[in-house]
Amino acid sequence: MVRSVSLALTGCAVLSAGLSAPPAAAERAASARLVHCGEATCLRLSGRRDGAATELRVDGRVLPVVGERSWQATVPLAVARGWRLTRGYAVPVVLVDRASGAERTLAVPLPPGALGARVQLASLIVSAR
Repeated sequence: MVRSVSLALTGCAVLSAGLSAPPAAAERAASARLVHCGEATCLRLSGRRDGAATELRVDGRVLPVVGERSWQATVPLAVARGWRLTRGYAVPVVLVDRASGAERTLAVPLPPGALGARVQLASLIVSAR
């Protein structure tokens, strides 16, 4: 009986130690979604950063950001369509610590077809094989 109680206490201590502090890699991933901004459609990027002293850049340009640790940046699709994307259809967002100059890059996945353009077809030919 004494041994089973001590094993149970040891097991609880191990479980609580593993749940107390999440690792840095487990922080909420950055995301992107389409939103309405007036008459237009915009792309809203959001995520977490160390603090307000960390600026966000896309293609070398600073993004205007709302929030401190939890941030949001909303840009018109016309601007977002000019960005270079990674192979996985993601926007590379660079977080720059202004004090130390340290940089970290996040790949923010885009919703499928978010930056796609509409194409007017004059005709469509469908043939059977």
